[in-house]
Formats: sequence, C-alpha cells, structure tokens
Amino acid sequence: MSKLAKEILLKGGNPPIVQFDKKPKTLFELLNVQKLKAYKYKVQPIQWYRKGFEGCYYEVHKTKYRLYNNQPTHGNAWAILYWRGKPAFHPPKEVKGGLKFAWQSYRSPEADGIVYDENIAKSIERRRNFLLKGYYTGLKDETG
Repeated sequence: MSKLAKEILLKGGNPPIVQFDKKPKTLFELLNVQKLKAYKYKVQPIQWYRKGFEGCYYEVHKTKYRLYNNQPTHGNAWAILYWRGKPAFHPPKEVKGGLKFAWQSYRSPEADGIVYDENIAKSIERRRNFLLKGYYTGLKDETG
C-alpha cells in the first residue's frame, strides 16, 4: 500500500470513492479515457439506446484529438457503423455529431445472458459500501 493511501486511511478512515460524472459526455470525452486510442471501442449515441435500437453502434478505429482549454475534448473519429448487428460500410468513415450528441459505451442487450438491472446494481453498491465501511472502521480502531 502506498504512503498516500495509508495516510488517507489513518486520517480520514474511508478511502475516497471515485464516482462517474453525471454530465453526458461527448464522443471525444468518452474516447479520451480509453486505452490504445480507443481502437475497436464500441460507442453509441444515448438517443439510440433510449429509442431501443438494438445492435446499432459505432466501432471506433481511429481518433485524432484537438486541444480545447488544454483538454482533448474535440477532434475527429473514424469508425464503422453497425446497424442491427451488421456493418453498414466497411472502410471506416468519419463519425458526425461527436460534439452534438451525448454518447455512451455500447451495451449489448444480450451481453452473454447478463442483463443490467439498475436496482440490483444499486443493491450491490450499498452492500459493498456497508462492508467497506465496517472493514475500515475496524481497521481504524486497531491502529489507533
């Protein structure tokens, strides 16, 4: 464990929890945090997900970022569009609307039989936080 992590645990008790930003992300904000320049990363506009378009997404093959306010939040992305599970065109084309729409990573409806349920996810998160809180309060009592 690093010195910084030990200090946080000893002083504050609970480690800082990283939470995802609630603000919708542009395509380039979403791709910027991916490894290997988001090669073969699957994304879709949130509006497609809300309308129930299954199997419709972009598979990103190339990205080129431009700095805006010293952040790579603008640029160009080239991808292959998959519509209803089949590629609409083969050579990657430039994605339009990267800044205009809100984007998310593609979630397959099948996902190998795993269906995302928000209530179950919240329940698991509450249980995890409860267990971690109990663990760290016990750790704090032992050290000091």
